[in-house]
Order: sequence, then structure tokens, then C-alpha cells
Amino acid sequence: MQATSASLSFAGRVYPLAEWAPGAWWTIIGAGADLEPGTYLMTLTGVAPDGSPIAISYSVAVVDTPYPVEEIFLPPGQEQLLDPSFVQSELNLRASIFAAFTPERRWSGPFRLPMSSPITSPYGIGRSYNGGPVTDYHHGTDFLAQEGDPVYASADGVVAFAGPLSVRGNSVIIDHGMGVFSAYHHLSQIDVTQGQAVVAGQQVGRAGSTGLATGPHLHWEIVVRGVNVDPVLWTYEAYEP
Repeated sequence: MQATSASLSFAGRVYPLAEWAPGAWWTIIGAGADLEPGTYLMTLTGVAPDGSPIAISYSVAVVDTPYPVEEIFLPPGQEQLLDPSFVQSELNLRASIFAAFTPERRWSGPFRLPMSSPITSPYGIGRSYNGGPVTDYHHGTDFLAQEGDPVYASADGVVAFAGPLSVRGNSVIIDHGMGVFSAYHHLSQIDVTQGQAVVAGQQVGRAGSTGLATGPHLHWEIVVRGVNVDPVLWTYEAYEP
């Protein structure tokens, strides 16, 4: 779309677009596992070079996915980490990190898996704790790990956060630009600092069981414009203009 400015609206949110070539704009957005199935209107708006308004709308179908349910039984003492005050405080911090938008694509090509070990829990499955009802879905992908196994950056970027979180434990969050972030949780060791530039394949920490965890593993997430998406899909193909 040739324009001097542009934005996109979808599912009640408005997203600014980034100019990747003179007069050409692009963005990338996410649809999470909790988005209600149905037909959504997506609208592109902007201003043409001659000053006239641009508005293009089309329908997007969101289909139902029958995610299974996983029952998790927490060790004694970890139930307190499900307290709404702990959970909300962490959600607020994450939201402030993921609200950042750098109009620059720092990654190139498909993302890499952060570990080569088997996946033990995929994205999207419902989560039941200690025999209770399903209260949430799995926001990322879990990898089998031993305490201290190395964890690698999935793509080039800049470290947006490196430190402890109440629920997700020791964590590293990388800003890849264009509102795309990868996150690495429950680490036993953090090997990078906030503001540090990293490259794909660089070690960012070591797997562990800090936070809400029943044993050593890596919880890996990709968040697009504040929405958790299936991170494994990002390893299949490049999301680029």
C-alpha cells in the first residue's frame, strides 16, 4: 500500500505499521489460543501521497482448535504462586515490556529452537492445577531439560528483560523488533543483561526449575504485539515483508 502513514485494526486493537520501503508499510500481529473463533474485520487505514484517505477492509476467519487439557500437581508450597496478586503483578510487568514497539526487524529467516531436546508440553493446551478447573492455557512450549542445560537465543535481538519473575522464575526476554519478543523462563542461570545485543544461537542462560515449576525444564514463548502465539510455528518459515 503506497501511503505516507498507515495503521491496522483487528479484534478491537489498532496497530501502527512500519515503513519497510518508501511508501510501503507492513506489520505482523498475533492471534492467541484464547481468541474466540469467528469472523473478524481487519481494516487498513492510511493517507495516500496525495493526501486522500485510504481504507481497506476484509474478513479474517479464526477457527476453533481442540486443544487438550493437561493436569499439573504442584509440589507443596508452590500453590501460593497461583495467588492472583502474584499473577497480576507479573502480567503487568510483562505487559509493560511487550508494549514496546521498535519499527525495525532485527531477525532474519525462521527462528531457531532454543534447545534440541524433546518438547514435553506444547502451546495452547488447557492447564488444570491440583485437580481444579481449567483456568488458563499454556502460553508457550516446554522442553525437557536437565538442570544447567544451555539455552540459546532463537533470533537476533536486544535483551529487554533479564531477571527473576514470581511465576516464570529467572527469565530472559529478547526484543526482536516489530513488536516481536521471545522469552525463556524457569532458568537456573542468566547469562545476558538488559540492553545487551544478542545473535541467534547465542547462549542466554541455563535451564532450571525456578518459579512455578515441577522440575527442570525450559518454558519458551514468542509474543507478538502483546499476544502469545505458538512459538514452534516461527521455526517453520520466515515472517518477513
